[in-house]
Amino acid sequence: MLRLASLLPLPLLYALCGTLAWILGVVGWRRRLVTDGLARCLADRDPAERRVIAREFYAGLGRLVAEFLRSARMKPAEFEQRLRFEDDAIVREALGTGRRVLIVAGHHCNWEWLLLEVSRRFGEPVVVPYKPISRASADRQVLGMRSRFGAIMVPAKEIGRYLVARRRQVRLIAMLADQSPPARSENQVWLPFFGQSTAFFQGPGWIGARLGFEPVFIAMRPDGRGRYVARFVPLAAPGERLDAEQILAAYVRALEGQIREHPAQYFWAYNRWKRAKPRHD
Repeated sequence: MLRLASLLPLPLLYALCGTLAWILGVVGWRRRLVTDGLARCLADRDPAERRVIAREFYAGLGRLVAEFLRSARMKPAEFEQRLRFEDDAIVREALGTGRRVLIVAGHHCNWEWLLLEVSRRFGEPVVVPYKPISRASADRQVLGMRSRFGAIMVPAKEIGRYLVARRRQVRLIAMLADQSPPARSENQVWLPFFGQSTAFFQGPGWIGARLGFEPVFIAMRPDGRGRYVARFVPLAAPGERLDAEQILAAYVRALEGQIREHPAQYFWAYNRWKRAKPRHD
């Protein structure tokens, strides 16, 4: 199904997916989550402005789905035209001098195109932890799309063992680090996110601090329909060694700043605050 949809030209996909996204907005798909997330994070904006952001979010969902579907057929030259990198020399310089890099981003703008371009542009195999889809056929199709430029997709539950076993081989890792850990997970830490105590996976901090990967955040912004700019921002000063929690805290601050700047581009339909911090933590 995904392969067939990718045959359609992007303007037609925009029209079809945009109509579907409009319907989702009208019927209120996950509206409670969207409204609650905007109220929590953008309490300084008046309700009317938050409603505008919510409408823009639903419209953006249509564009995101259309672009994801089309990505299976897009040529490298088209990606290069539609996604511009800024300050990526910091990654090239690190890799060129034998250092290792951890790239972290959030579910903001078009993270699917971002993965494909990161896996293509640096001339280095990129390892990407992911959460498998329960339906095996869909999982195979999505993995095929995401790895078409050489990304090495590793189930998130196996990423620690994978990296330790290949400690001398892996030099570039990319991950979306804003997911919520399961309630019983031992691999989590609670940090302030928009003024609220929020659970984050410890993995990015552990990879950066324990395995010696330099953490770099990607701040992505729209640059017209179907066009984006990805700016690479180091999370540590040159030569600075941060511990695991400091790396995560720097990531959270960077992500929060990017969401405040472009709020409609964040994926508000995810239940980020489904549970409160346990009293014993």
